[in-house]
Amino acid sequence: MLMHNRIFLRYEVLLFLFYCYVSFFLPYCIPSRMAWSDEQGGESTSSQEKDFGAKVANTPWPMHRHDLRHTGRSPYAGAQTNDIKWTFQTGAAISSSPVIGIDGTIFIGSQDKNLYAINPDGSLKWKFETGGEVDSSPAIDIEGVMYFGSWDGHLYALYPDGTLKWKQKVDGGIISSPAIGDDGTVYFGCWDNKIHAVDADGKHKWEYKTADHIWSSPAIGAEGMIYCGSEDYYIFALRPDGKAVWSYGTHYLLESSPSIGDDGTIYFGSEDANLYALTPTGQLKWQFKAEYDIDSSTALATDGTIYIGSGDGFLYALNPDGTQKWKFETRYSVMSSPVVDAEGIVYVGSRDKKFYAIKSDGTLKWFIETGDAIESSAAIDKDGTIYIASTDGKLYAIGKKD
Repeated sequence: MLMHNRIFLRYEVLLFLFYCYVSFFLPYCIPSRMAWSDEQGGESTSSQEKDFGAKVANTPWPMHRHDLRHTGRSPYAGAQTNDIKWTFQTGAAISSSPVIGIDGTIFIGSQDKNLYAINPDGSLKWKFETGGEVDSSPAIDIEGVMYFGSWDGHLYALYPDGTLKWKQKVDGGIISSPAIGDDGTVYFGCWDNKIHAVDADGKHKWEYKTADHIWSSPAIGAEGMIYCGSEDYYIFALRPDGKAVWSYGTHYLLESSPSIGDDGTIYFGSEDANLYALTPTGQLKWQFKAEYDIDSSTALATDGTIYIGSGDGFLYALNPDGTQKWKFETRYSVMSSPVVDAEGIVYVGSRDKKFYAIKSDGTLKWFIETGDAIESSAAIDKDGTIYIASTDGKLYAIGKKD
């Protein structure tokens, strides 16, 4: 009996020591990124690295077109109704697209020369003034630092509280939205006819010269390959060191930003009215002809459907082989790039002043009307709230009111 009691006592002591170890030491062993992923919707680290790479913040919408491949695809379901929760008025038109920060703050640029930080309740958190219009959309890194360009010819890096970390001067305005590589390099196009690479400390790494202005925003694919279009009619594939691997020419200006499919296919539109699908080696798979120019970028649904807007006023839904599934008519050109949610609903704005939610069969679910044309693209938050801006200078939050 005495031996049994001693064994039981030792067992209790061991349990107590184990409990102390788990309670005190284990929290310090969990990487900070895992803690962030819990805050940001419970997505795993592997999912974050697949969609955003190693350096992009794991938030519901941390950069232009959602992720480095520019899929425009959200893992969350969007708003079920067209209720407007709030609007936020800036001082001029908005062409920039909203992104969502680590703590839920919404960031967006305005042609009043400011980048705005807006709380989830629609109140102003802070604003940062640049020397020119801000049409570029920010990209947010894992530390919460945001990178964006201005027409004043600077790429800016801001801390989450809106203070300046650094700015890098280039020789032209920046409308292109940055992408962040796995080593922290920031890639962007510029009105100086160049694709630029800047490191995380703001030092210029390299530049690649094209023959015309760059409106397009770079997408990053496998092995860090960078894809970006130019108004010289070409799309370029560059290695992370800035060396060109291939280029592909269209028949007119190329302002659309490329998207990269799950199989590596590169999709992009041109003002020659064609949507192109290329292999990762730059070979044409197919092209789809719309009635007018394509400045919109594609959204890529999980079922393989490709969505694209056109200056002819239609949103097109295409099969993976480039054949048309359906088209949805708006009353004016569609420069806004569509996004698609977890339920397959497509959201897109039009220059007819309306923002549409369209079911996967091409029928209308709902719409809202804004005060002017929509050139911005939407962002979807984890609670389903959709953020969309208009050239009326307002950011709209659509979703269930509290």
